[in-house]
Amino acid sequence: NNGKGLFAPAHQWLMASDIRFANFEGTFFEGAPQADGKRPGPNRYLFQTPLLFSKVLVEAGINVVSLSNNHAKDFGQAGLQSTKKTLESEEIQYSSKSGEVARFKVDDTNVVLIAADYYKPPRSITYPEDTFAEIKKLKAEGNLVIVSAHSGGEGDGAEIIPKGAEIFLGENRGDSILFSRTAIGAGADLIIMHGPHVPRGMELYNERLIAYSLGNFMTGQGISIAGKAGLAPLLRVQIDHQGRFKTGQIVSFVQKRSPQRIEIDPKAEAYKLIVKMSQQQFPNSPLQFEANGLFK
Repeated sequence: NNGKGLFAPAHQWLMASDIRFANFEGTFFEGAPQADGKRPGPNRYLFQTPLLFSKVLVEAGINVVSLSNNHAKDFGQAGLQSTKKTLESEEIQYSSKSGEVARFKVDDTNVVLIAADYYKPPRSITYPEDTFAEIKKLKAEGNLVIVSAHSGGEGDGAEIIPKGAEIFLGENRGDSILFSRTAIGAGADLIIMHGPHVPRGMELYNERLIAYSLGNFMTGQGISIAGKAGLAPLLRVQIDHQGRFKTGQIVSFVQKRSPQRIEIDPKAEAYKLIVKMSQQQFPNSPLQFEANGLFK
């Protein structure tokens, strides 16, 4: 059905927010593999989405995406530029390592979003000095600053954040905790992380929320959605006009196939996992979790 209604179960929660963000991990591209794309090898996955599926994001209400991740350049510069052009045609903002800043005005408050990943600078979380400098600059200009960061290992046990840098498939995928806390010290007001394909915990640090991984929300064929990988949390966050966290909600979905879809999870397993990992890994965080998906 060309993806029509794919995000419908989440639409009411998405549209209740001013800024509606997703990590778009792939390309809007219809060409062949490119010489400057991802190199052949045993861990080579090429994520390719037909251009017409951009309408799915419009229908969902998504108004900003990250293009800083390990699949944005699967088809090289041609794929990345096709993705950007397609998003622009739908008036969906994006941020990538090229330096784009997504900008919003909420009431009288300017809000910006930038996206980083674990590759070399710019906008690196493994060599983060320039990222911290950019956060400081944006904050000094009077903005609230949201930082999207692609970080972390994958596989069994990926819901646990290890101490220090995470090494996965021979790559340094960043020290999520150190990066996030330092980014908040530099002026960030909300950190949204993604990459491990499973949800991780959250913490409140200096009155700012850090979500260490939201897992996957809509996963293409060829990638497992078994177990924790099928959990699809939708994070809703309310911050005040100084950037301080006020309240939040996790709406728990689960991914299904045949046909591809998301469904509300009456067992709220995504929320339960996030609560468990938050309390286990950040026992000193002042977040208070309620039974209905709300937290404060």
